[in-house]
Parts: sequence; C-alpha cells; structure tokens
Amino acid sequence: MMMRTEGLTDSEIEARLQRPGAGLPWPALLFVRYYVGPYVAAKADWQAETARFHETAAQITAIADKLDNGQLQKRILVPRLRGLEDSSRYWSAAMTLEHVMIVGTSIRDIIIRLSQEQLPPGKADTARVKPQGKLPAQTVLDNYKSFTAMLMPQIESAVPPEKRDAKMKMAHPWFGAFNLRQWHWLLAEHNAIHLRQLREIAARL
Repeated sequence: MMMRTEGLTDSEIEARLQRPGAGLPWPALLFVRYYVGPYVAAKADWQAETARFHETAAQITAIADKLDNGQLQKRILVPRLRGLEDSSRYWSAAMTLEHVMIVGTSIRDIIIRLSQEQLPPGKADTARVKPQGKLPAQTVLDNYKSFTAMLMPQIESAVPPEKRDAKMKMAHPWFGAFNLRQWHWLLAEHNAIHLRQLREIAARL
C-alpha cells in the first residue's frame, strides 16, 4: 500500500523512507548481483545499448516537455519500482533529470578511465548522487537535453572499438565489479529506470 502523503511536509515524507544509499531489498540485490550483472549486462551489445540510451532519453524529454514549471518542480511519491532506491521515490521530475545527469556524467568518466586501464578515484556510492533540487526547473530540462545530446558522442570519441574490451573493473555497490561494457549497459538501464519513475510522476500530477 502506498504511503498517504496528505498534510505531510517534505521532511516528514522523507523521514518515512529509507536513508539515501540504503540500496535495494535483499532479494532484488541478489538478483542484480548474480543474474543481471553476469548474464544481462555482460552480454549486452554496445550499439544496441547506445541506441537504447538515445531512445529512453528521447522518451524522458518528451514527457518533461509536456510539463510546466510548476509540474516539473512538484515532488511526487511514486510506488516502489524495480531498480529504484526507496529514498529516491519522492522526487520531482526536475530532480529526476538532475539525478540522471549526475549519474550519467559519473559513468561516462568511469567508462573512459577503464578504457585506459585506469581505476577511477574513489568508489561508486548511490548516496552521493542524489539531486539537490536547487536549479530552476527549465534550466534542468535544458541541461538534460544538452547532456543527452553530448554524452554518447563523448564516449564514442574517447573509447574506440579496440578499447571496449579493457579488463580493468570498478565495483558498483549493487552489481559488484563491472568492466566498461557493463558500465555502458548501465547508462541505458539507468535511463530506463528513471523513465519509469518519470511516467509515474507525470501520471500523478
């Protein structure tokens, strides 16, 4: 059953959700770690995932373009969704777009570093990629359009085909050690997760 939010402040709603970085429920975590990572992400086709990224980005933009500034900024609690942390369920459309850009930029940098057989500094942490929600909504949407237009060309330019099988790996807190092809799959998958979230937000406005 969905939490009732009538009369609650943003802080009260957030207090009823799990903390940022709490991760996925244990059964879901086992599924992504031992099935999705080695049998889906590891076998993904590079060009197909590039196309999926562009397709999901276009669908996200189409939904956001139909919302006015007030709707883009309104926080909506969505149901539990596959691949979405509990703490991420109470975002606005603009916050969702901001998060996708934060994560996408980080994954781009990881992919490029791994293609150079270099381990990126620090570690992946889902608690550190949450949106701040401080930028004007239209600015976020404009930034998202620029981001999705540039991201894959940046990766393609930096990672030619002969470098896509680099062996270096970096750990993801849910999936475990991922090589750059698996991180590339995650770019498209992450878009797909938040496309589902955006659809739920738009349906409740």
